[in-house]
Amino acid sequence: MRHRGAQFWLWLNKRLPVKSYEDVLGDGRQIEVQARITLQGMTQVFIGIYAANGSSICEEFHDRSLREPFALALQWGGQRARAILLETQPFIAPHRAQLTLSTVITDETVLALRRLEMSKYERLKIMADDAQAEYTAAQSAMLELMRSPKVDPQVWDEHSERLRQAIDRRVCVQRSYLS
Repeated sequence: MRHRGAQFWLWLNKRLPVKSYEDVLGDGRQIEVQARITLQGMTQVFIGIYAANGSSICEEFHDRSLREPFALALQWGGQRARAILLETQPFIAPHRAQLTLSTVITDETVLALRRLEMSKYERLKIMADDAQAEYTAAQSAMLELMRSPKVDPQVWDEHSERLRQAIDRRVCVQRSYLS
């Protein structure tokens, strides 16, 4: 059952015929689009988005144009509802963090010193510092590349991959460090 908001009650007019479109998303959110033509010939569209429990997320109505067909009005309302959903959707990372990562350090003497016996906390602290240093270096290199007036696509891909791996490495180390 939907809990109607003030916008719906302002829009409601039982004397005018209405064509409607309804959809339920995978997460349970509901989209309702209604179109009608007023006595003056103006096409009006109501858009309602409701949570899975029926509470109102967003309700709005719009005047479209004179004698716009119901199909076009409903299509526009559906597109507007999708735009509203995208605006209210939380940020989702474009990729998942990798679980196995190679070491950042390539100097053998530094690696040998790091392999000395130390506690798990000390090892994770060093890994976190290394991951932070690599991330800072990759970020600086990418910013420098972004400031260049002309960039080779292959160089861009290499730098963006380096930055992505540095971010993944940093996230993975922080997860281990905090657990």
